[in-house]
Amino acid sequence: MFQKVNQIGMFAFMGIGLILMVLTMGIEVAEDGSCMNCGIEGSFIGMSYILLGISIIAALAGTVMTAVSDPKKMMGTGIGIGAMIVVFFVSYLISSDEVLESYGDITASTSQMVGAGLITFYILLILAVLSIIYASVSRMLK
Repeated sequence: MFQKVNQIGMFAFMGIGLILMVLTMGIEVAEDGSCMNCGIEGSFIGMSYILLGISIIAALAGTVMTAVSDPKKMMGTGIGIGAMIVVFFVSYLISSDEVLESYGDITASTSQMVGAGLITFYILLILAVLSIIYASVSRMLK
């Protein structure tokens, strides 16, 4: 029952998010950065933030419900989250805090966080592609 409600909610949020994305794409920005037609489109962005907050709360609630109902299932999730934290920590350590003049008004810590985020993204992307290739090859060999 809960899974069906969860699935319906997921598709509803996807549909509403897609509609808001398309409507928000109509916003025009002038060269000076001011919004030219920020009538109702500005409220679409606000609604998107509200949907994002509701989605995060729902995801956390689902995780807590899973943890309460079957704690053994959470072991894999905990390992995955721990591995991602380790990847981010390593990425942060190897990222540079160099700030070029072309970056504008950016601090060294912001530059290092952006670098860490990019390195983390690249590492996780490579791991995801490798896991897809491994799953495909192992399925073909069976």
